[in-house]
Amino acid sequence: MSSSLNIKRNCTRDKPNQRRRDSSKYAAILQATRELVEEDGFRRLSIKAIASRSKVSRNVLYNWWDGDIIRIVEEALLPNVEQWPQPDTGSFKEDIEAFLELTIDAIHKPNVLKGFLILASEVAKDKDELLQTSRYFRAPYARMVGKIIKNAEKRSEIILGLDPKHIAQIISGSVMQFAISKNPGRRKSKTVLTDFICKIAAP
Repeated sequence: MSSSLNIKRNCTRDKPNQRRRDSSKYAAILQATRELVEEDGFRRLSIKAIASRSKVSRNVLYNWWDGDIIRIVEEALLPNVEQWPQPDTGSFKEDIEAFLELTIDAIHKPNVLKGFLILASEVAKDKDELLQTSRYFRAPYARMVGKIIKNAEKRSEIILGLDPKHIAQIISGSVMQFAISKNPGRRKSKTVLTDFICKIAAP
């Protein structure tokens, strides 16, 4: 990757309830959620169980997440894309490589991979819940891809009209599959996917 890589940090807007979060309680809640999901599965998870395991008041979970179990599970199990740096190298290929590196770093972590698989298996049959899960990971993930595409379009590097959601799905799904199968490996995964995306986008 070029040494000229310039990565811009995403600016996230704190919600009022997020600014008041106590870091030790927050960490305890996410750890308790991970443990309970692993032990009993997503469907048996409850606000009461999370509060009890993490030794915090249930009011804390209602104040921070409005008592929304899915939101808590997402923060406990999935990477926070809003905190990822936005690749902006001046090259579509290098931006895709940087984005793939971020994705591979996140998804190859055992707890994250397990989190994706648990959520997919638990909510796939429920359209409403599946839609909700897109708020935390899928939507910001596609927005980041959209910025890469938009910048490349301005430079006339790629064809017009690429759908960021489709490209994001190709990348995240492929990286997850490579992570599950452990083949063809991290470096080869990035090379294969970068070449594939560049061919799709070629003018």
